[in-house]
Amino acid sequence: MSLFVSRRRALLALVFGCLVLSANLARAAGEFRARGFILPPGAVKIDDDRYRLPSGWDEVQRFYRNTYPAAKYPRHTLRNQAGVRAIHIVNPKQGEEWIGVNMYEAARGEVRVYVLGTGSPDADAK
Repeated sequence: MSLFVSRRRALLALVFGCLVLSANLARAAGEFRARGFILPPGAVKIDDDRYRLPSGWDEVQRFYRNTYPAAKYPRHTLRNQAGVRAIHIVNPKQGEEWIGVNMYEAARGEVRVYVLGTGSPDADAK
């Protein structure tokens, strides 16, 4: 009887692991990177290192809380200008191509991202 239960648990664990792996692979397939920074599916390049994201502010924040946890990637609220919500995500890892990201909600609810890379003019000024 216990052998049956342990095999059943092992099979359930295997099925669960496969589901998690397939969900992560599907998620990764829809993403692309800018200077190594992960952008969600549907992001559109509008200028050098600047992207428009397809989702609203709250959904984008949920995506980045899962992708870049605040415990490992510190966040700072940027000064509010005329009702614009904005945050800065810091990349504490040395040797990566991006050092930080400015994310803000523009007019009409558009969410935009500016990736600060090593060697970019804004990054050199800091």
